Amino acid sequence: MVRTNSEALLGSVARKPDINYSEGVAISSIYNYDEITRIEPVRYPDGSSLMRYLAAPLIDTDVSVPVRLLKFLWWSLTHPLDFLKALVLPGWAHNVTILLVMQHADNRMRFRIGRSFFTLFRTGMVADEEPGYKIHAQVEGSHEVTREFAKRTNGVALGSIGENLLGLPTTAHILGGAPIGKDAGEGVVDENFQVHNYEGLYIIDGSIMPANPGVNPSLTITALAEYAMNKIGSKK
Repeated sequence: MVRTNSEALLGSVARKPDINYSEGVAISSIYNYDEITRIEPVRYPDGSSLMRYLAAPLIDTDVSVPVRLLKFLWWSLTHPLDFLKALVLPGWAHNVTILLVMQHADNRMRFRIGRSFFTLFRTGMVADEEPGYKIHAQVEGSHEVTREFAKRTNGVALGSIGENLLGLPTTAHILGGAPIGKDAGEGVVDENFQVHNYEGLYIIDGSIMPANPGVNPSLTITALAEYAMNKIGSKK
């Protein structure tokens, strides 16, 4: 069983290159959209444009996948300059602002070894819904904020291929999977993050996170790592 940050990766590509959006700290601020939703504007260094291949025009997910694909094709034909600016022409990182949307909500999914269309029917990692929990591809309020941001920066509003075209949730922060427990019957690691019955083997990453913090978990994981290191005695 794993968790995510109820996350969505959206953004805006400015139509004019007069402002270099790649300059500065990668993540410098956070916006509280509502009681459970946090949005962080993210920069990438100029030239780091690989993520554009995950991008897609911002299309709401309240219609079927075939309709979304048709809307994408129609947008490409009717907005050729925006299509080229967002998905083809160089300078993407120079002009883009990624909006990392995260929610403090208890959601869960299960991973198992299996086959699916997304593993090309080969054996691989497959995600299943956790009974009683539903992770939505479109985070509530995220599209409205992205469109408003794009409007204010004269940009092209973007979502992701997984979310906008296929209706699949997207996350950069998978959490859980190696839970804390008092013994091997209850969890994978103990309170010091040492694997039960394997002395000297520690797990110190997002898989030990006991809950969804609702924000980028990097600093929380760092704090847990420092805590674990303090529990390891120096060898003489």
